[in-house]
Amino acid sequence: MEKEKLVWILGFAGLISAADNWIISPILPEIAKFFSISIPQAGMALTAYMVPYGIMQPIYGFLSDRLGKSKILKLIMCGLSIGTIGCALSTSFWTLCICRIITGFFAAGIIAVSLALIGDNVSGYESQIYVGKFMGIVFLGQGLSVGLGGFLTNYFSWRIIFILFSIMAVFSAFLLWKLPRSYISSLEVRQNFFIETKTIVTTSLGKTIFPLAFATGFLLLGIYGYLGAFLQEVIHLSPLKSGAIMALFGFACLLTGTQAGKLSKKISRKNMLIIGGISALCMPIVLILFPSWQFGCIATIVLGIGYIFIQSTLATCAFDIASDAKGLPSALVGLGLFGGGGLGSSFGGLLLSLTNYKTLWIVFAFCITIFIIKLTSIRHLKFSHNIN
Repeated sequence: MEKEKLVWILGFAGLISAADNWIISPILPEIAKFFSISIPQAGMALTAYMVPYGIMQPIYGFLSDRLGKSKILKLIMCGLSIGTIGCALSTSFWTLCICRIITGFFAAGIIAVSLALIGDNVSGYESQIYVGKFMGIVFLGQGLSVGLGGFLTNYFSWRIIFILFSIMAVFSAFLLWKLPRSYISSLEVRQNFFIETKTIVTTSLGKTIFPLAFATGFLLLGIYGYLGAFLQEVIHLSPLKSGAIMALFGFACLLTGTQAGKLSKKISRKNMLIIGGISALCMPIVLILFPSWQFGCIATIVLGIGYIFIQSTLATCAFDIASDAKGLPSALVGLGLFGGGGLGSSFGGLLLSLTNYKTLWIVFAFCITIFIIKLTSIRHLKFSHNIN
């Protein structure tokens, strides 16, 4: 029961982080309209959050191994709350982007440090089970946020959602203070940040999973960022309806996350990644062939299934790199995912400004196909020795 309690408390913190991250997607058209800019320009708000969110993760991961994961989580949750209030009060688009940078800066370590804390307290085959549950809760928050964002935007204002997330962040910080003292630990890191990072990245497992994390973020998170705008601009759905469809991503992640750990005991990590890639590929293909709200639901679900299969597998692999410092490896996976997601969103915005949504889906479908082919060539995902 203690492990379950830990996962739910950390999951709520991660839920807020992911929700705050992806709320921009369904309200992108409203932000563009409010500030009198184009959709691709408004897409900079996605990148403004994701880039610092990715870059800061290794730093928080390193600090959490040295200073204590619980302490770092409390600090950054407070920072997230402050940055989110700033978003709600922004008077210009560039002010909004600056506040998104601040929010992303503080929120960066929440998921990675939480994963590392789970890794410290759960071992063996149970790791992917609890990682799957944790990530399912996190992306349920993402799904609920886009649904709630669509509702509030449709009937009130896009600013309200940021105020709500700020209140939730304060409550999450309170829950983190209630964590059992057995989870509050401090580890002595023997090397400095750069040496430790280089050592981890250059392991045989690190050379495999970190590039895969970047590709996953660039392709899957990058393409997800424009799903809400597609549903509104091409399918002509209201923010409320498009948000409800995008919420299916979170529910798919939650349901898949609860089963991914069990399935990982039956099939190899490599096959878990391949299944995830194939599922994600179905998303752009479905939207290319059947651009309707009904198939938009299917596309959203298969993307969520694909993402959680890949993400939970890579996060679990990161636990195997170092036995005495799980914060930094977990954070480096996060750097790849969300740094890649930020660049993928920028790439998608540039492509959309030059072409149209159909071309966007075709290009991403082609790139995901190449990604799957690369996955089939992986020879190992088991680490032969830990860094000590």
